Amino acid sequence: MPGFDGTGPHGIGPMTGRGMGCCVIPISTREEKLDYLRKRSEAAIEELRQIEIRMSELEKAVRVVNKESAR
Repeated sequence: MPGFDGTGPHGIGPMTGRGMGCCVIPISTREEKLDYLRKRSEAAIEELRQIEIRMSELEKAVRVVNKESAR
């Protein structure tokens, strides 16, 4: 929530965002914030890894289809 005023990310009211920010989890210390951000970073890295795996699978499938249609 950019304004930290309870209006949400777009100023249209609370609970209007994706639920990804600190408003979902009360964080009171810098250590808690750092821990929260580390966990978010790890989750994002894992999600990116899964996306890359799926992209690789799709690229292989496209190559197979292209190879078969070239025959």
